[in-house]
Amino acid sequence: MTEAPKTKIISRTVEFEGWHKLETIVVQHASLRHDGHVDPIKREMYFCGTAVVTLLYQPETDQILLNEQFRIGAFMAGEPNPWLYECCAGMIDAGEEPEEAARREAVEETGCHILDLEFICKVYTSPGGTDEKYMLYCGRIDKAEAGHFGVAEEGEEIRTHLIPAAEAIHLLDTGKILNSGTIMCLQWFARNHDRLRKKWSQK
Repeated sequence: MTEAPKTKIISRTVEFEGWHKLETIVVQHASLRHDGHVDPIKREMYFCGTAVVTLLYQPETDQILLNEQFRIGAFMAGEPNPWLYECCAGMIDAGEEPEEAARREAVEETGCHILDLEFICKVYTSPGGTDEKYMLYCGRIDKAEAGHFGVAEEGEEIRTHLIPAAEAIHLLDTGKILNSGTIMCLQWFARNHDRLRKKWSQK
């Protein structure tokens, strides 16, 4: 006999489709209590896609490059300063590999070219209601300057900041970094700082 699927989609209704898509979905998933399925559950699902987030690091000077830009989500949540410090990030285009997207976004948002990449992890940002997924990396850059970047037709206005690694970690530890992908990247970087600087400074 064929094993019953662990999750069955009963219905899907598109409620809105714009920059992202919102659907109402009814599903039945396998129970953790017994061998059958739970009763149908209805959830609103926000489809955002997959983004790449890259912490840009210059080992020769031991500096990190962070973007500063306005975020409407922080603004609407009442954040007093919705201009957040963030890693370079962007959506992965159709047919594009995550590492290709990381390199493209670095040029668009910071003017920097990534020389080496190290994969950090894959993470679902809020799996209870969205499919949004981050592919996190740390990238080695050789030349960087603070300045203004971004793709104007996409509404991007980005100011970049070259920050000593120790200061960036201090911003993390004191709660000054509010973007989730950036927090995860910096936490990983703090644990791998010495190894990474030694590895990339030899190149």
